[in-house]
Amino acid sequence: MTRSKKIRIPSLEAGRYADTFAVFVRHSLEYPQMLDELVRLACERLPEDFRLLDVGAGTGMVIRDWIRLSGVRPARYTAFEPNPSHLESLTGTLEAVGLAHEIEAAPFSNATPLSGDYDMALFSHSLYWMNDPAAALLHAASALAPGGLALAFIGGPYGLYGLFTLFEPYLERTTPMLQDNMMSSHELIQGLRRYGLEPEVRFLPTPLDLSGLFERQSRSELNEFLSFCLQLEFSHLPEWLQSDVIRQIQGGCVPQDGCQYWYQPTAVVVVNAADWAGRRSATPGSTAGA
Repeated sequence: MTRSKKIRIPSLEAGRYADTFAVFVRHSLEYPQMLDELVRLACERLPEDFRLLDVGAGTGMVIRDWIRLSGVRPARYTAFEPNPSHLESLTGTLEAVGLAHEIEAAPFSNATPLSGDYDMALFSHSLYWMNDPAAALLHAASALAPGGLALAFIGGPYGLYGLFTLFEPYLERTTPMLQDNMMSSHELIQGLRRYGLEPEVRFLPTPLDLSGLFERQSRSELNEFLSFCLQLEFSHLPEWLQSDVIRQIQGGCVPQDGCQYWYQPTAVVVVNAADWAGRRSATPGSTAGA
């Protein structure tokens, strides 16, 4: 095989996605910052008996720890989670915290039927799974009560996004990706602007702690971490490409307090229900939220 020829390789299937995602989460330091942001927004902008639509709820870790940290819980909780490998954990987590819930084991899109009003629609790193992330976010926003918020945590165009953009041209995927890591806050914001919206945006300074991950004895863990990053079995890539990817990440790490941090700032993108309602009434031909 020449290096000018694209490498045919399948993307991760759902079970392996869940396995490698768990490894990625172990190295991420963004979680406390995300929880703090949710607690702050709930305190400042949501009613006490708020109703939550959680799109891409995963294993339920976010809602569980949000409840434990804040001491409040949603009066209504609806979760969308299409990955069978996460559903059992999600159900167990919700039952363990005693939260009444509705679970939809189906993908979410701008055609998904929604009933009732919610005060927040939460997309916690789940928009990568959507064909049209902006339209999906706005569809959820169409189910919000007055004063409601549609909030997305999504990676900024740094770190992982740059890695994926750099090395994806070498590949010819034989199966579609479940998660598109070429989607970042930049593409989402541009998509929302096409609908005439200017969202609230702020970045959380969220690093990944890769300390020790490049040591020989950690190679198996590194392979799993990079499998998630590139959404494929990293160990199946040619040795030269594996080396290029690893060097790229090592070069981007920042030594700090005895650790090796690879910064992956997380964007908090918020759409207000009132703003979207105003745009929809002004542009009746819009398909988002239809």
